Amino acid sequence: MSIRFSWPNSIAAALLGTLLFGFQYAFAQQPDSPDDPAVLHLDSLLQAAERANPSLRAARLRAEARALEERQASALPDPTVQGAGHLYPTVTARGPQRSQWQVRQSIPFPGKRGLRGEVAALGADAAEADAEALAKNLALSIENAYYELYRVQRRESLLRNFEEQLRQFESAASTRYEVGEGPQQAILKAQIERGRLEMRREALRADRRSALQSLAQLTGREDLKAPDEPVNVVPPTELGERIEGGDGGAVTDRPEAEALRQRIEQAETEIALARRAFWPDFTVGATYTDVRQGDLTPTMNGRDAFNVSLGITIPLWRGKQEARLEQAQVERRRAEAKLKDFQLQVRTRVRELRERLHRQQRQLTLLDEQLLPQAETSLEATLSAYKAGRTDFLDLLDAERTLFQLRLDYEDTHARALQTTARLEHALGRLSLNEARP
Repeated sequence: MSIRFSWPNSIAAALLGTLLFGFQYAFAQQPDSPDDPAVLHLDSLLQAAERANPSLRAARLRAEARALEERQASALPDPTVQGAGHLYPTVTARGPQRSQWQVRQSIPFPGKRGLRGEVAALGADAAEADAEALAKNLALSIENAYYELYRVQRRESLLRNFEEQLRQFESAASTRYEVGEGPQQAILKAQIERGRLEMRREALRADRRSALQSLAQLTGREDLKAPDEPVNVVPPTELGERIEGGDGGAVTDRPEAEALRQRIEQAETEIALARRAFWPDFTVGATYTDVRQGDLTPTMNGRDAFNVSLGITIPLWRGKQEARLEQAQVERRRAEAKLKDFQLQVRTRVRELRERLHRQQRQLTLLDEQLLPQAETSLEATLSAYKAGRTDFLDLLDAERTLFQLRLDYEDTHARALQTTARLEHALGRLSLNEARP
């Protein structure tokens, strides 16, 4: 009489409990506290970049320096003081001339100084808008790196859970092998699968280091450490709420557009200044001639000479003025073309990102409402069949691997959707280093 050994109920219960617990663990968001140093928070990273990013600081200092050019451009030219001594003096009624002193002041044609100051001020405004555009680009880069770190953490969490389940599988397969109900191949297959997970873990470590290094560089925080807990992000159900509204103000709200508008206005001011260059500048001066008293007759009582002068520059060679005017007009057309190109790029980018995000949201819904429940049901059915001896270990492992891969797909899609949302908010001009984020 042969005796049939059944799989111990305790092992089956433990395996089923591990599977069900693992499914819940894979999708549970880790609670965190705002004061928990083990968790990175996006708003603190953005604020750190606002304070310490060196490239942003350099851009703002450049704008500050450009703002000081207005007073320089609108100021009068420095006066000229000139002195001369006479090696062969001219004898006057009083005596020989000893020295001559002149003071001259150039005065640009009325309106030129104001236009030069306006050109400099508009250049400073454009530099300030460039710095703000850099700040928004930094915010986008930080969010992308932050969500990449989230993706790596979620994959690491799923990998640890899957590895624990493989240990349970291996233990169960060893038990069945020992009692003669399972092949040794099942044990080896579980061990091989665990070995493959180690390769994935090493790749995830590299991805984690890369994401942290990017965040450290962007925020200027060299002491940035790898968090122990997963970072906090917006759940998939709330992604759509962050991008509601039209994109009519996308171009208006972007600092790049503001910089281009300032450069258009600057070019128009340059045109007005170039037209003023056809008008002459003036020079006023005063000359004092020092006459030394000589041994002449008393009737020769000449005195020191003093006179004033007025000069005018004649813009005779008009070629350079005409070239300057033409250059300013070309610069204006170039800035206008760049603004139109930017507007087209923003509109196209917004449409493309909206479509991508909607596609990713549909994928998340499909995974959450259909594929993952089906994979969970399939795993439970395969587990029941394996306990009853109607299927082998490889089918059970394949069912668990399928569920594991779908969970990875869900987390990857969620992270990509978060990055798409950040890019869309950046395109709409809504991303900022000063805005608190989850």
